[in-house]
Amino acid sequence: MNSEVENPEAEISRDLLACAIDQSHDGITIVNAREKGFPLIYVNKGFERLTGYTSGEIIGNSYRVLQGVDTEQPGLAVIRAAVAKEESCVVTLRNYRKDGSMFWNELSISPVHDPEGKLTHYIGIQKDVTARILLEQHLHQSNLDLQTLNQQLNTLVYTDHLVGLSNRRHFDERFADLLSTAQRTRSELSVLMIDFDHFKQFNEHYGRAAGDECLRVVGDCIAKSFVRTSDCTARYDGNEFAVVSLAANIIELRHHAQKLCDQVRALNIPNSNSSYGVVTISVGGIHRLPDRESTEVEIIKQADHELLSAKRSGGNRAQISD
Repeated sequence: MNSEVENPEAEISRDLLACAIDQSHDGITIVNAREKGFPLIYVNKGFERLTGYTSGEIIGNSYRVLQGVDTEQPGLAVIRAAVAKEESCVVTLRNYRKDGSMFWNELSISPVHDPEGKLTHYIGIQKDVTARILLEQHLHQSNLDLQTLNQQLNTLVYTDHLVGLSNRRHFDERFADLLSTAQRTRSELSVLMIDFDHFKQFNEHYGRAAGDECLRVVGDCIAKSFVRTSDCTARYDGNEFAVVSLAANIIELRHHAQKLCDQVRALNIPNSNSSYGVVTISVGGIHRLPDRESTEVEIIKQADHELLSAKRSGGNRAQISD
């Protein structure tokens, strides 16, 4: 008697289960894992609505019909690895409907084994997550745009826009950092102050526009001479440039600074007010192991003193003390 009561309930449960699966909003599929290519043997109405394919059109085909020619997606390798181990997995794929439109498919597959433990089928559940992916992409792009904006703002804050080098603000911050590093690690610090010879007369004779162009050309020459990650080259004030650097050898530094003077002179920018007939620069600097009491102001003052001495000695020269 109990058997007669239980059987109708079992039949009803199976009917409800079949109806629930068929009416599910998500796509539900079953593939035959015992046949080559894992052909589909069942798709519900949710799958038909999602893909535009009817069950009659899709049964017997594999999931690959939804990939089209888009077969190089990372998620497909994840699926192949899971199937090789007879495991489940969840991936998000670009899939294509019957009409060719693309949608993002969150595919979950789970293996089914017979009583002997042999793989027989895979159950697949497809969810259309296009809206979520598009939102994530939008948010990602917004973050990238924000990063770009921050970089642009940082450039605006720390760059001298006439010559394209760091400005005084950036130099002061880098100088403070490098001085602290040199004091902590007992490293030698180099500071150079660079100025044009007879630049006031150059501006008066050739005009402000020519002076600005001269600043740009010479500034670029200076920047190309100091390109190490520990170097900071900046337009310091008006027509004066500054360089701060760690761990340079003073003999090499003096040679390098004089070579810079020669390179600027070799630009052959006319300056009739100079005894050289062209634009030249002077370089003054110090190179030493700063003690704990050393300050940026004191070091700049010492470098400026050497610069003034170089200019008074005729210009177009470098004078660096240790």
